[in-house]
Amino acid sequence: MGQKVHPIGFRLGISKTHLSQWFARKKDYSKYLLEDSFLRKKLKQSYGNAGIEKIEIFRKVENHLELKIHAEKTDILIGKKGENLKKFHQDIKKSIKKYRKSDIKIALYVIGCSQTSASSIADFLIELLEKRIAYRVALNLLLRKKIPKKLLHLKQKSVKIQISGRLNGAEIARREWRRMDEGQGRLPLQTLEANIDYTSKQAHTIYGVLGIKVWVFNTITTKKKE
Repeated sequence: MGQKVHPIGFRLGISKTHLSQWFARKKDYSKYLLEDSFLRKKLKQSYGNAGIEKIEIFRKVENHLELKIHAEKTDILIGKKGENLKKFHQDIKKSIKKYRKSDIKIALYVIGCSQTSASSIADFLIELLEKRIAYRVALNLLLRKKIPKKLLHLKQKSVKIQISGRLNGAEIARREWRRMDEGQGRLPLQTLEANIDYTSKQAHTIYGVLGIKVWVFNTITTKKKE
């Protein structure tokens, strides 16, 4: 059997960093861990249409929380002129009160992400599949609208997509995958210095759940020798 390793966990400390960065005493560790998990789930449920790619959490001082939210549609989170920012900030404070008795200061950063990120591509596919569009048609629409060939060649990106489950309502589940660059680009999954963006999501259709995995190869990160 093939041994499958998570592409991001495999590269931690080399070309990827941890999404949660903090140090805690033994009595606080489990509380902070649950708090991080709850915050990520809550924000992705409440603002799912914003296309949140990832949420970075930093704790440098006690009762101080720093959030960096990477999203495709930042207007939904903060508004075009920042009018939604205060409401968004209050929503986070209310959510976190479940785990905190004392008052907490929150530093909030909203960062725009590329439309060719793995999370953004997966969300686009999920939207099409849940509208009962055939998976092959969905992949062709993705190539035409979301990641045109010109963009792949300009940025030297390589994209691989895998869909598994009861495809098009078939009785027997199967797995299909496709390279969006027609095999011309590189996808070095064994190279630790390769900056690979990866996501795994689910599409809920009338035939059952379809699993979607997306790999996006960006660049090779080179560290300076000391």
